[in-house]
Amino acid sequence: MAKSRDVTKRLKISKAQKNMFAAVAGAALILGVSLVFSVYFLRHIRFNGTVISEKDKAIQGYSDAIRDIGVCRAPSGKIYNNTELERCVPDEVDLNSIPNTLRYNVIVNASQNKALESVGRSGLAICYDTATNTQRTFDWMYERYNLATTDADREYYLEMISMCSALRVIPDALPSSANPLALGASLNKIFQISSYEPDGITPGGEIESDLPGIGAIGVSLQVESNNAATTMNVLNNIEKSIREIKIRTARIEYRGGGLRLNASAMAYYTAPAELTESIEVVRGDGKILRDTTEGEQ
Repeated sequence: MAKSRDVTKRLKISKAQKNMFAAVAGAALILGVSLVFSVYFLRHIRFNGTVISEKDKAIQGYSDAIRDIGVCRAPSGKIYNNTELERCVPDEVDLNSIPNTLRYNVIVNASQNKALESVGRSGLAICYDTATNTQRTFDWMYERYNLATTDADREYYLEMISMCSALRVIPDALPSSANPLALGASLNKIFQISSYEPDGITPGGEIESDLPGIGAIGVSLQVESNNAATTMNVLNNIEKSIREIKIRTARIEYRGGGLRLNASAMAYYTAPAELTESIEVVRGDGKILRDTTEGEQ
């Protein structure tokens, strides 16, 4: 009898040990799976957090650029929302609503440079008062801009400011495209004020520039005059010209009291701007890879 009870007790102990082992193994399995899923979810949360953070930085960067340049009015919050961007029309933005922006500083502050305000061209009728035959001043144009009641009138006076004020110096000195005809007109004007009449003006094609981001047009100059002072006067006026013209090589010959000039030169213009968009790829391990995609403005 006693022996039978001992066997029964041992069987119960053995069964309890098996149950305990199974329970411990099951708990260990659940704990291991929980740890694996916890690590996975933590990595997933950290990955999504990194992606969201990088997106926020990009959105903030675009928003800051739009605000600082003065493309649109200042946003109601920290960044522009979709509605504000859809309603934004740069040509209809009142300059007084975007103070301290690049656009405001250029159009309003730079335009008032008195030393350059007389650069309005006689060929532009909008720059002159036909009644008095005097050039429009910046103060007059800006006053009309502020008094404009329609977007069309505001855009008209804004164009007048850019064409008739000191801002005219920028496209005069460095045009926005390779325009041989405009270069020929500039050279012809230089010859006229130098009291020299050339046989012809033939600017060449585009050549490789020696300045990064700036394009160049080749120019061949031939000046021959019996009066040495006339030839030198042409060279001096080229040097004084607002249009940047660089003489690369020159050959001057004396002939019977006069000078003959054969020169190779280049005139600069603003080359088309290339915009580079940076693309950031966020990997699962948290590393950020940067790539670029180029495009033209």
